[in-house]
Amino acid sequence: MTNTREITLTVNGTERSTEVEPRRLLVHAIREDLDLTGTHIGCDTGNCGACTVLVDGEPIKSCLMFAAQADGSEVMTVEGMEDLPESDGLHPLQEGFHEEHGLQCGYCTPGMLMAGKALLDENPDPDEAEIREAISGNLCRCTGYQNIVKSIEYAADKLAAQPAADGGTVAIDGDAGPAAAGSAADGPEPFEGYEVDGEFTCGAENCCGGPATDAEHTGGDNV
Repeated sequence: MTNTREITLTVNGTERSTEVEPRRLLVHAIREDLDLTGTHIGCDTGNCGACTVLVDGEPIKSCLMFAAQADGSEVMTVEGMEDLPESDGLHPLQEGFHEEHGLQCGYCTPGMLMAGKALLDENPDPDEAEIREAISGNLCRCTGYQNIVKSIEYAADKLAAQPAADGGTVAIDGDAGPAAAGSAADGPEPFEGYEVDGEFTCGAENCCGGPATDAEHTGGDNV
């Protein structure tokens, strides 16, 4: 007997159905069953946030959620950003990551973009502390938080300047989100780095001091 069930997700505005085992994680259903590989798998433990997607408008670490739990939900992945009303080829967040050199190696970028999208949907004019809080569950191992913060600030300014008719920031309609399992807010504590002689470091030679610092990133190609 095949122990699978059919689930239906509305992914980036398109209804998709697939058969999944009860143990199938949402990130694997997205990448392997729906062939949307923009969502990355980083740590498989919920620590890094590379697999963050929006489920009913809430940022969810999709490696901590079973696909069956998302049945009937609206899911947004990074592939859906360019089709949003506020996008002009690229979404302002994607444009910001390009203009402000927030991409770094790019592995964390899909998760950062989705975390930034969720933030700007809820708070179109966040200050730096609010941006750092919003991305605190997402790790950038290139130590590029400073430029990622600038990228989100760029997008907030760009969205604020758009005519209202263009849609501004657009939230996915839906209820308050799925069960607690897998939400960024309720997931494991974010990576907090290490301390050497009382100073934060992620281990990289040009570490900027992590998401909670105001220190300028002064090394590497991403300056």
